[in-house]
Amino acid sequence: MDEREREQQALDTAGLAEGTERREIVERLVLHEERAEVEVLRDLTGAVQIRRVVTERQEVVPVTLTNEHLEITVTDGVGRVRMNGEVLEPGRVYTVELSEERAEVRKQVFPLQEVTIAKQRQTFTHSEQITLRREELDVQGLEGEVRELDSTRTDNL
Repeated sequence: MDEREREQQALDTAGLAEGTERREIVERLVLHEERAEVEVLRDLTGAVQIRRVVTERQEVVPVTLTNEHLEITVTDGVGRVRMNGEVLEPGRVYTVELSEERAEVRKQVFPLQEVTIAKQRQTFTHSEQITLRREELDVQGLEGEVRELDSTRTDNL
């Protein structure tokens, strides 16, 4: 049993007295209207790929190195000069290496440049024009008399 039938049955069983007016629900209409619903869709319009690229270069780094040695020159004379148990000849120059420098190259990382990467979102209002419809009740073809019901009377039901 739908709602209209229940209302009609309630009116029938209300125990209306004889000779009173009786109101009967013929049909119930539901009028509709359209309402705008907005869905925001995001389209990807572009993309980037950010990566670090390491490049290499050859570079010549000049380094000044020093070798240190001792020169021994023996001159003619009365005595003898010995080195490591060996007799040194007069007039000859002997060299002994004391130190030798060599280059040891290490690499160290220093900051070269700082790059800031930022994403910015801008919000703005966009207006979209749309036509919305609604139903209205239109009564046509009235041939009888039209009168207003008294809303204070309870016997109109």
